[in-house]
Amino acid sequence: MTANVMVVVERQFDFPRPRVFRAWVEPHELKQWRGSPGWHVEEDTLEGDHKLGGRHTHVKVRDNDPTTRVVTNGVYSEFFEPDVFVSREQITGDPGIDPTKPLELRVEFTKMGRDGTLVRIIQGPYDPDVAGWHGEGWEKELTRLANFLAGTGEYATGGDGR
Repeated sequence: MTANVMVVVERQFDFPRPRVFRAWVEPHELKQWRGSPGWHVEEDTLEGDHKLGGRHTHVKVRDNDPTTRVVTNGVYSEFFEPDVFVSREQITGDPGIDPTKPLELRVEFTKMGRDGTLVRIIQGPYDPDVAGWHGEGWEKELTRLANFLAGTGEYATGGDGR
């Protein structure tokens, strides 16, 4: 089958763009929410050079089977904090993704109202038979991000994240 489907997922957060952007790029924050329920990111695998041309990596591990690992290695082709980043990624260990064919991940952070942020994820191309499953995965991860952001009390009223 031909990989020709782009997954698009959006979610609005009641936090300023710099705060939400930071949750995506700071290793100690990314570790707290990335991965669908039942998965976690291994802290010692988080690496990142957050700039144009910078490389980043992380490994997601299944909680009940640590031998099941999904490795993401990417290079930023765009990096404009706090507006957008684009990464060309090789993902290994995910049975729905061909590890020899890079995916593009674009994450946009749009100001909404006074302190809100609309996050728009565009990723692909996927084979049509697995695209829906990956869209659902992003929805679950964005729910985890929302819970993480809500749990950081210092940012609940804007704090230093503006």
